[in-house]
Amino acid sequence: MPNRAYLMVAEETLSLLNENDEWRERYTSYAKEILANIPHIKSVRSSFHEWSPLYVYMNISSAKSAKATVNFELRYAGQTVADLIVNEKTGHKLDTKKYADKNKRDFGYGVILSGVVWKSEDAKEFRRYFKDERDAGKDLPDKKPNEEHRLQSLLFTEFSKKRNKVIRHIKPVTIGGVRFPMPTPISASNHKIVKYANYNGGGIDILTRTGTGGKTHLCIMELKDENERREPPEDAMKQAVAYTTFVRELLRSKAGSDWWRLFGFRRDLPRSLQLYSACVMRSNPRYNRPFGDIRLEIDEDTIELHHFYFEEENDRIKIKQDNTSLKLFE
Repeated sequence: MPNRAYLMVAEETLSLLNENDEWRERYTSYAKEILANIPHIKSVRSSFHEWSPLYVYMNISSAKSAKATVNFELRYAGQTVADLIVNEKTGHKLDTKKYADKNKRDFGYGVILSGVVWKSEDAKEFRRYFKDERDAGKDLPDKKPNEEHRLQSLLFTEFSKKRNKVIRHIKPVTIGGVRFPMPTPISASNHKIVKYANYNGGGIDILTRTGTGGKTHLCIMELKDENERREPPEDAMKQAVAYTTFVRELLRSKAGSDWWRLFGFRRDLPRSLQLYSACVMRSNPRYNRPFGDIRLEIDEDTIELHHFYFEEENDRIKIKQDNTSLKLFE
């Protein structure tokens, strides 16, 4: 696919963001509110243990409102199965009411917990169920698993490792150490049409920092659970470019320095940005498309295109060095 096709996606996204500029003030407010709450989020997060395979997430609304009460999501296989609500006065409470139907349908878990104490026997049974029943619900006839969410969780886990890390030089962007789904005002789920969607835009699948030292780059990853003719890497890359273009505009807005800090960088926001867009897909030698040699110029900034074609083995993400253009193994 000619480079021009990706540049057109970037140009279309820029046009939409300039025509609908309400997002600028909104994201400026987001950044200031979240930055002010980071110390408290870190403190609260350190007050409880994360029990694998349940992982803690925080959305932007919860990060903004993290005051006396802090709300976390607990996800299993990438799907939210409970809320963990931490209050200065009432302590740590577990609640599954909002997710009861899906928990029953997808994982066979039919217990409804309504604000039970995190260290109670009911909460322990909840954690034990998802720890011991790794294949919970797999034989249920109505189960409708979200494969991309499951793979996203596996990738987050692999990228977050501090020991025995095979895929090196990559870390997910978190908020106070909590997994954070980065929202955008852009909808690019249909690779043929980029739309401005205000509060209902798409989320970045995985936002990471790749590289080491002063050569660390922000990488916007678009994940697909399949790699086949009807949904090839080129389509995923178009979505990644749209979201990366938004991130570039965000970093060039008046809130840019704040978001740069939220994304985990300690150095000053550079005058010339080099951002990475990556399609992340299962490896399929028939359809794997090499990227890494395509660069899109927006003023003084560059969007560099990359690929990451992985394999899965025993609930672990694996990748051969020649299946990614990201420098993750040196």
